Amino acid sequence: LAVVSTQSTVSSGINAEYGEAQRLRTEYAFRKRIHEVQMSKDELEWQQRNTKREIDVLMDDIRGLKQAIADKNKPIEVTETRSENRTYRPRVELCRDAPHDGLIDEKNELQKTVSNLVDKHNTADDALTQLKQTLNRIEEDIAIKSDSLELDETCMSKRQKLLLVSHKV
Repeated sequence: LAVVSTQSTVSSGINAEYGEAQRLRTEYAFRKRIHEVQMSKDELEWQQRNTKREIDVLMDDIRGLKQAIADKNKPIEVTETRSENRTYRPRVELCRDAPHDGLIDEKNELQKTVSNLVDKHNTADDALTQLKQTLNRIEEDIAIKSDSLELDETCMSKRQKLLLVSHKV
């Protein structure tokens, strides 16, 4: 009977030590996970700030491109009007001289510039769309990381409460 009692005491001691070691490993794993998730969330928040900054810069560039396109429309209208006025002069024969060629070259150059600006605007608009999509993905990831952190921290606090209750008993 004494041998059985000694064996059960040793066995319960080993189980208690094993349980304590397991509890410590679990808490370490939780703390490590919380740290890793927090670091990941911090990185995502940094990316979010940078992406928002890039979006602001790109939106300023797009506004500038729109203004540049609008600013080129008036000179195009002026060259078209001047060319048309030269074409329909009363009692003067239509001639293709250097000033006429200059007006046509100027108009073509302005239209080419506007076309390049429109291409740049479209490229910037596509980049803006991609940045906004990236920002949405980052914000979704931040929300997931926040939920994960909250859940892990809740688990840790529950484990601490259970530990306090088991020590009181």
